[in-house]
Amino acid sequence: MKIKYLGIYIAATLSMSACSMVGDIDDIKPYYKMETDNVVYNTESAESVLRGVYKSWRTFNVSSFRPYMSILSGTTASKGGGLTGGQEFITNSIQASNVALSNVYQGSYLTINSANNLIMLMERGDAKGTPEQRVLEIIAECKIQRALAHFQLLRHFGYFFDLQSNYGIVLRDQPFQGTETAARATVQASYDFILQDLDFAIAHAPAQQEFHYYVTQMTAKAIKAKVLLHMGKYALAEQIAQEVIEDADNKGYMLEDDFSNIFIQGYESTEVLFATYTSGAMETASDQVARTTYSDYTKRMADGLLAGASDGNLATGAGYDPRFYMMFNPASAGALGNGKYPYASNGTGKHNTQMILRLGEIYFIHAEAAARNGHDSAARESFQKMASRAGYPMNYVAQLPSETLLRSIFDHKVLELFAENGEDWFDYVRYYKAKNIGLNAIKSTIKAESQLVLPFPQAALAGNALLTQNPL
Repeated sequence: MKIKYLGIYIAATLSMSACSMVGDIDDIKPYYKMETDNVVYNTESAESVLRGVYKSWRTFNVSSFRPYMSILSGTTASKGGGLTGGQEFITNSIQASNVALSNVYQGSYLTINSANNLIMLMERGDAKGTPEQRVLEIIAECKIQRALAHFQLLRHFGYFFDLQSNYGIVLRDQPFQGTETAARATVQASYDFILQDLDFAIAHAPAQQEFHYYVTQMTAKAIKAKVLLHMGKYALAEQIAQEVIEDADNKGYMLEDDFSNIFIQGYESTEVLFATYTSGAMETASDQVARTTYSDYTKRMADGLLAGASDGNLATGAGYDPRFYMMFNPASAGALGNGKYPYASNGTGKHNTQMILRLGEIYFIHAEAAARNGHDSAARESFQKMASRAGYPMNYVAQLPSETLLRSIFDHKVLELFAENGEDWFDYVRYYKAKNIGLNAIKSTIKAESQLVLPFPQAALAGNALLTQNPL
């Protein structure tokens, strides 16, 4: 008897998430062979498969990797038993054999392949009776997630900071079975592919969604601003980030007044542009933040940004940036020791949402892009918005010298986002490449530019003869 539902395919692949997935490059082989006949046959079945694409962001391979990136940058430190393979991230000496590396690589291609399968089925008209607008919306939602996963792979494994580089990533725009070989695209081609998906989504994704664990046109536009910032296209990044900020309220997104409320509300927060749905005993994601704590670097930064501050006091918050204090003071740190993850890992109630993109980050993207474009007042306005939310005085940003503005934006963005989605590492790499920060300004173990890009995992190289490793 044929397997008729792609949901079985997705469930089978996602069930592998509880353990390491070591195998060929895009080794996402299901326990049951997927049959394409009648997999999607009406609107309801299409929506069910789409939910499976969203669910892929919660797999162990993807969700468990986020703490590694903050350890890599030095904004958090390992504690207790640490993370499997985490020592190499502590010392910035990551090897191709690292199991966490293999996990996130294959987990990212699982999202891409799940999206590609549904795109194919929708484009060929399998969802009988589905209005054309909804068909386009479902395809657009898949393309947003495909773009995000490719962008994640490019930032982890590609020379994302060099548009002239040949060291991009393997691009996948069709379903694959795990045996196809393909060479790396250039960095420029990788970005072009990502932007093409996002432009389609800006035109065709839902204008609004009731729940923020679903993506919209606004999500796609916000991701595009972020991608353009990484490309060094600062004028366009500033423009699009400004459009997102100006239109956010009309589309159901707004900054939380209270920083801690973002994480208490999780995916229900008005600030969320895209986050994982997590609730109850089954809808969970592995965050592993209980195995991390703050680093001396971040502690010093949180202490030093306040004018006239001396050694901070975690018991009272005196002398510390409030975002740092909220995360790590004993009263609000919660069961996992981190206020951004306020709920226990097990239980029947709310669970910790993993923030993939939120509006606060877009304000920092706008501030940085505007500053690099020489638009000082625009940069300071967005920067002050975020500083004010964190409890800084209304004239804080106005008093910063122009020559230190970019570095101040960097520092505040670290404290805003660290321990969320790895932005602290990617910002560090970008700032270093722009000659705004020293190579070992954060960690003494970062000594060579080759350490700024993760190596492809051995499993990827073994399964794809055309894939070339990053230079050592």
